[in-house]
Amino acid sequence: MTESNILRQNRGQLPGELAVTGYSILGQRKSQQDFAGVLTDRDKVLAVLCDGMGGLKGGERASKTAVTMLMREFEKAGPESRFADFLCRQAVLMDTSVHALTTADGEPLNAGTTVVAAVASRDGQVEWMSVGDSRIYLLHGDTLTQLTRDHNYRCYLEDSLSRGKITREHYEKEVRGRMAEALTSYLGRGRLEQIGRSQNSLKLEPGDQLLLCSDGLYKSLNPHQIRAMLTDNRVDVRVSGKRLTDMALAQAVKTQDNTTIVLIQYLGRKTEE
Repeated sequence: MTESNILRQNRGQLPGELAVTGYSILGQRKSQQDFAGVLTDRDKVLAVLCDGMGGLKGGERASKTAVTMLMREFEKAGPESRFADFLCRQAVLMDTSVHALTTADGEPLNAGTTVVAAVASRDGQVEWMSVGDSRIYLLHGDTLTQLTRDHNYRCYLEDSLSRGKITREHYEKEVRGRMAEALTSYLGRGRLEQIGRSQNSLKLEPGDQLLLCSDGLYKSLNPHQIRAMLTDNRVDVRVSGKRLTDMALAQAVKTQDNTTIVLIQYLGRKTEE
């Protein structure tokens, strides 16, 4: 992980049961508004990824603020019985901190960021949290599953339709509109209302991979392409991660967004680093 927008902190050597890597590309954007971090110790790893918004500098500051804050608080925290609870508490605090960011003139920065974060333990237990439309996928065997649900207007419409609150006609009209991808939750609003989380600890099996990514990845590659890339290169997460971002850039049909991934693989056995 050599990218300047991916922080790596070691509180102890990465457990031999886990492998982790991260890659990021600028795409065709003028600035890098994605930021990610990985913190390892002797028995677990924290991965966090944010996709900022709010202008060239605003998005950068928002995403970096959230990532560095979570990593700092995780490093200070004592033993946790439920990491998802910790991550959700921190999401509320990160929202407040990003909302409070100001310009050099003291004016509100009005920036925001998505966030996904996961804690994986050396015994294969995983807990996660999400706000916005960055995603976490799980590759188990040859099956790729999206663990998170996007916090955007499209998903709001889907929920409203399933509950009978809107008609099919209204849904079809709105979901085709330009606001369909508008976020309904993100850090920086100052009143965080939606937080996705794991309800129970997820148990990984040997070979399973956990993928955290910004929307630049899944808006360029479909789930079948992501799954194929992870399964074809599962022997080395460094190869998988690099090829994922390279393929996203090659397959983009529009201007390629910033694209960042953090990939964790559970090996199920100790290996030499």
